Amino acid sequence: MLPASLRLALEYCDQLPSLPQVVLRVIEPARDPKVDLREMVAAIGSDPALSVHLLSLANTVFYANQRPVEDLHQAVNRLGIERTLSLALGCSLIHTASRETQASMNLERYWQRSLVSAMSAKLLAERIGLESQSSIIFTAALLQDIGMLGIQAVDNERYLELLAQAPNHRVLAQLEREVYGVDHTGVGGWLAHRWKLSARTAGWIRDSHQPMTCAENDDERANNCIVASGLIADAWLQGEAALSELATQLAAYFDLDTNDMLVHLIDLQERLPAIATLYNVRPPEWLEPRQIMHEAKMLLLERTARLQKDLLQKEQELERLRHEQRALELKAKLDPLTELYNREHLETTLREEFDHRQHGGAPLSVVFIDLDHFKKVNDRFGHAVGDKVLIRIAAILQQAMEQEKVHAGRYGGDEFILILPGFDKCRTHALAETLRTRIASLALSGDLPQQVTASFGLATLAPGAPYRDIEALIRAADRNMYRSKHAGRDRTSAV
Repeated sequence: MLPASLRLALEYCDQLPSLPQVVLRVIEPARDPKVDLREMVAAIGSDPALSVHLLSLANTVFYANQRPVEDLHQAVNRLGIERTLSLALGCSLIHTASRETQASMNLERYWQRSLVSAMSAKLLAERIGLESQSSIIFTAALLQDIGMLGIQAVDNERYLELLAQAPNHRVLAQLEREVYGVDHTGVGGWLAHRWKLSARTAGWIRDSHQPMTCAENDDERANNCIVASGLIADAWLQGEAALSELATQLAAYFDLDTNDMLVHLIDLQERLPAIATLYNVRPPEWLEPRQIMHEAKMLLLERTARLQKDLLQKEQELERLRHEQRALELKAKLDPLTELYNREHLETTLREEFDHRQHGGAPLSVVFIDLDHFKKVNDRFGHAVGDKVLIRIAAILQQAMEQEKVHAGRYGGDEFILILPGFDKCRTHALAETLRTRIASLALSGDLPQQVTASFGLATLAPGAPYRDIEALIRAADRNMYRSKHAGRDRTSAV
C-alpha cells in the first residue's frame, strides 16, 4: 500500500505516465474473457501508428514460419489479446514518457531494460511450460519499472539524485523505500490498477523485485520469471561476463540446461532489434555471442573446479567424522584404564560367538583370569602401582589379541577374560600357559616392584561339552579359575 502523502501526490499529478484513449478502449475489452476481437480491432484501427506497429509485429521473426498477415484483425488474432495489449501499452508509454517526462532520466536505457526484461520473461515462461501465459508475463515484465516514471513525475529533482546515488537497481529500490516508504514497484502496481489492468498483472509488477521463491503454482512460477527477467536485463546491460554468470545461476534455479539457456538468450538478441524498432527503442549494445559462451564455459570450469575442491573437503571432513565416530564407538567398548574391551562388549561378543557355534561347528573357549593377592599390591604400594600392574598385564593380553585373533577384556577389578573362537581345549590351555608364564615374569624384567601371578580357568564349548548359555560357559571358566586358586595359584585349570 502506498503512503498517503505519495498516493495523493500521484493522484493530483498531471505529468504521470498516461495512456491515450485508444489504449484505454483496448484495455477494457481485453479484461473480458468473452471479448469480441472486432471491438479491439475497431479501437486500434482508430490509431494508424498503433495499427502499423501491430501489423509489423505480427510479421516479425517471432512468426517467421507463418503466412504474412494482411489486415488488423488477422494481426490481433495472431498476436493474441495480451500481446496486443502489451504492444499498445508499451508503444503508448514510450511515446508519452519521451514527450512529457522531465529531463535527466536516461529513458533510452530505461526502455532498453524494460524491453529486455519483457522478452527474457517470455523466454523463461516458455522454457518452463508457461507458454499460454507468456504474453501477460511479457506485459508485466515490460511494465515492472513503470513506477520509476511515476515517482519522477511527482518528485523529479530528488528522484534524480537517488538515481545518481544508486549503483544498481537493488540499491535504488532500497533508497526509494527509505525516502518514500515504498519502492517503484509499489507505484507501478498502483498505476497498473489505475489503468484497469488485471489484478494479476498489478500483483506481478508489485512483486517484480522480490526474491524468487520456491514456486508451488503457475502464478508463483510466472512471478519468478518476471523477477529473473529484471536480473537478466541488468546483467545484459553490464556485458557478456555478467550475463553469462547470471544465466548460469538462473539455469540451475529453473532446472534448465545452461548451454540451452545461453543459446536461447543469444537467439533473443537476434530478434531484439526488430522488436525494439516496433517500440521506438534503440536496441542495447550488441553482445558478442562467442564471448558469452566463452565466459559461461570459464564459469562452468571454475564452478566444476570449486565443486571438486568442495567435494574433496567434504569427503575429508566426512572421513574425519567417520574416524571420530569409530573412535567414539571403540571408546564405548573399552575399559578406560587398560584399553582392553569392557565387560559389556565382552558379553555381547561372547553371545554372538555362542549363538553362532552352539549348534555345532568350530569350538569356542573362554579363559577366566584372576590376579593372585592383588589386594596386597594395592595395600603395600598404593593404587597407582596397582593400576600399573593392570596396565602391564593388559599389554600382554593385547599382544595376544593381535597375534592370535582373540578377544581380551577386563571383566572387573583384577579379573580378565579371553574369548577364543575356534580354539579347542588343548590349544586354549597352551595359550593360557604362555600368558600365565609371561605375567609371572613381569617382576623379573623390572617392570613391577614385586612378582605378580595369576590363576587361569578355562571352559570350551564343543561337541560333547554343551553349555546352555554364555552365563553357564563363564561360570564354568570361573569355577576352574577357583580350582587354580585352591590348588596353590599361578596355574591353569580345566575340567
